[in-house]
Amino acid sequence: MKTITIKLPEDESMELDAYLKKKNYPSKSEFIRNLIMEKLDRTRKEKMGWLILAEKSMEKIWANKEDEIWDKYI
Repeated sequence: MKTITIKLPEDESMELDAYLKKKNYPSKSEFIRNLIMEKLDRTRKEKMGWLILAEKSMEKIWANKEDEIWDKYI
């Protein structure tokens, strides 16, 4: 695993420590790792959502049997 370092102001660091203790997180690393994975996963899902919307919006164009040009590309 690769190590990264972050710096927090003292008050934010203390707030993080209190939160981790309250939620029984095993470590700061585990908490931050989970936040990163949630963000990356959300971003992937957003991209997939946009791709699905784009594909659905193009279905009418692709399904147009009268348009001979699309047959070459589909």
